[in-house]
Amino acid sequence: MSSIRSVAGAAISPIDPALERRWDRLAVEVGSPPFVRPGWLRAWAAAFGRASHLRLLTVERDGELAAALPLLAGRWALRSPTNSETPLFCPIAADAEAAGRLADLLLTAGRGVVDLDALAPQETASRTLLEEVAHSGVSVLRRPLRQSPYIDVGGDPAAFQRGLSKNRRHGLRRLTNRLRDAGEVTFEVHDGRAGLEGLLRDGFRLEARPWKRAAGSAILSRPAALRFYTAVARWAAAQDILRLAFLRLDGRPIAFGYTIQQHSTLYFLKLGMDDAYQRFGPGVVFTQRLIDHAFAQPGLTQLDLLGENEQYKADFASGTHEQLRLQIFPSRRIAPLQRAAAVSAAELRTYLVNRMSEQTRTRLSAVRNRLRR
Repeated sequence: MSSIRSVAGAAISPIDPALERRWDRLAVEVGSPPFVRPGWLRAWAAAFGRASHLRLLTVERDGELAAALPLLAGRWALRSPTNSETPLFCPIAADAEAAGRLADLLLTAGRGVVDLDALAPQETASRTLLEEVAHSGVSVLRRPLRQSPYIDVGGDPAAFQRGLSKNRRHGLRRLTNRLRDAGEVTFEVHDGRAGLEGLLRDGFRLEARPWKRAAGSAILSRPAALRFYTAVARWAAAQDILRLAFLRLDGRPIAFGYTIQQHSTLYFLKLGMDDAYQRFGPGVVFTQRLIDHAFAQPGLTQLDLLGENEQYKADFASGTHEQLRLQIFPSRRIAPLQRAAAVSAAELRTYLVNRMSEQTRTRLSAVRNRLRR
C-alpha cells in the first residue's frame, strides 16, 4: 500500500505498519464504518487479488493524519476498493476542512478518471467530498446505486413492534408459535473469540442455500469470497466487533447472521437459513430476534440491514440510506468524451439487462461466478 501525500504530482510512497495503525486509529476515532478500516480492506484486497493496487490518499495536518481515502491505483484511473461484497464506502476525515483537502487531492492526483462506487452520502466526509467536487467545476457523473434499509433501535422496542403492519405482526406471531411448537427455540450471538472456525463452518453452510449454490453466489461456491469472509471474521473477532448470530431449534442451527457491531451500529452483512425448515419462516423469525437483540444492547442506535431494500427488510425498516456511484473526470480537455462514454456504457448495460429474462440473468450470473472462481 502507498500514501499519496502531496498535490503536485500526487507523490506516492510505500505505506508502513505505523501509517496503517494511524489510519485505523483515525477511522475508529471519527466513527467511520468498518468497511474502510485497514483490516477489512487488507482482507478484501488479498482475497480478490488487488493487494498490489491498494493505495491510501492522505491528508496530514500538524504532524497528524487528518483524512484518508483507500483507493485502487490503475494506470488511467483511481477506483474505490469495492465490489459486490462491499456494503458501503466513504472517505475518513477528522472534520470538514480535512475532507475538503482530501477532495482537492483527489481532483489533482493525476490518474485520469476517479470512480467511487457504493459511496454513502449519509457519512459526513462523503457529503463534504460531494460538495467540494460539485463546486470544483469538473465534469462528474453521479448515479444512484441502491437504497439500503436500516432500523432505529435506540428507542422503545414495544413502540417499534406497534409500528409494524398488522399483517407483519400477525405473520410473526404465527411463525414464532409454529416454531415453538416444533421444539426448543434459542437465539445466540457469538463474538468469535472461541470456536470461530466451527461457527463459520455452520454459518456458511446455512448461507449456501440450494438456489445460491446453483447460481454460484453462495460464499462456499466462491473461493475468493470464502477467503474474504473468513479473514474478515478473524480480524473482526480480534477487534471484538464480530457478532455471529444463530437461531436454533432443539440445538440445530436453522438460521444464521454474519454481523459486525461497531460504534452505535450493528451491520447485518449475510443471512443464511436451512430451507428444510422453510415452513417456519426461519429468516423472518431470525430477523425479528436480531432486532430484539439490537434493542437490548446498550449504546446501539441502528441496525443497518445493508444491501437492497428487499420486501422482508422494508417491512421492518425505519428508513433507507442512499448509495451511489460517483465518477469524476478531472481532465477538462477529454472529460466530455470520457463522460459520454461512461453514460453510453451504463445505458447499454441497463438496456441489455432489462431485455433479459430472469432465467437468462440467473444463467449469466452463474457463468460470471464460475469465471470468478
